[in-house]
Amino acid sequence: MLQTLLFILTVVQMTDCYGFDHGEPINFSILVTENFIEEAGLCIRVFCTFTVPQSVSEPIRRTWFKGDPQKPSVEVSCVHIFGDKGNERECSFVLENLVQGESDGEYSFKLEWGQGKVYIFPETVKITVKELTQKPTIEVPQLTAGEKAEISCKAPGDCVNLKADIVFKGIEPDEVPRMVQSKTLSVFTFHPEPEHHNTNLTCRVIFQENIWTESTVILKVRHAPKILNSSRCLVWGDELTCMCVSSGLPLPQIYWLILDGEYYSAFSAENTISIITVSIASFRNINAAIKCVSKNLVGWAEMEIQVHNHAGKPKVSWSLSTPWIFFTLSSVVNVIFACCLTVVLRRREKLKKPKDDNHVYMTSMAREESAYETIKMSSERY
Repeated sequence: MLQTLLFILTVVQMTDCYGFDHGEPINFSILVTENFIEEAGLCIRVFCTFTVPQSVSEPIRRTWFKGDPQKPSVEVSCVHIFGDKGNERECSFVLENLVQGESDGEYSFKLEWGQGKVYIFPETVKITVKELTQKPTIEVPQLTAGEKAEISCKAPGDCVNLKADIVFKGIEPDEVPRMVQSKTLSVFTFHPEPEHHNTNLTCRVIFQENIWTESTVILKVRHAPKILNSSRCLVWGDELTCMCVSSGLPLPQIYWLILDGEYYSAFSAENTISIITVSIASFRNINAAIKCVSKNLVGWAEMEIQVHNHAGKPKVSWSLSTPWIFFTLSSVVNVIFACCLTVVLRRREKLKKPKDDNHVYMTSMAREESAYETIKMSSERY
């Protein structure tokens, strides 16, 4: 009777889904990280190795599952990343296109071999899925007006088989953006123009139709200079003062043809402003047009600025247009400031001799910045 009971107990243990014959040496082991946190829409790679007793022979079915081992809610097959090495066998797995509330939970590892033999490792892997916060990566090359350019946008994460759509907004492409690298990278092709400078380009990555993230870049397009219509030349009393305003990227340098005098330049984020003042005595034809030339690394532009003669005693009139009032007052204030600055610098030179050339460079830069600030303050006041 006792022998019969022992036989029945042995059979039950061999067919039990949670173990095997306790007569065999138990040296199952597993090496795996137990906790992973990732964001929705992305993926998780779990690297894992395990060992089994010599009595466990191939073929061995390897499965990760979540929930009841008899009726699991999720089953994930193992993947081969680095392969089996001797007695160490691989049990790595990948979870793709994570969904909050569905992909979360504890995953267990199960082996099946022989005639209904099963072993479930007590160690588990806990997966936590958070809200998506990562942004796509936009790579922008140097943009030059008229030259073909390709801008790439890569989905966040390092997953291979993403279910994602990549959409560009802000500029119309020359052709439909193409997907590469298993649909994780999209390439946008267009020919930039000067009007694209400082334009926003947005790349949006959409996972599973309702999970999305986006990044935006401000495009900087190198383009040849353009001289603006706000440039002016004005005769006031016994002086001729001209102002040339030019845009371009990189910021251009401005040169004056015919005129030979001292001029000041000021720079803003977008424009270069050059102001030159000469004596009427050294400029014979006050009815001529003054040529302003603007150059940068991309190209050059020129404009003939007509001289407007306002000789005689100036009379302030409300009929004068706002740009002329601004220009006139800016020129006068600029001359006064330059005179004051010269006096101050000479006094400083008497008190203390500059130590090196850097002092001269700093003084020159201060004068140029002050000229621009004077123009800016006069514009705001009037």
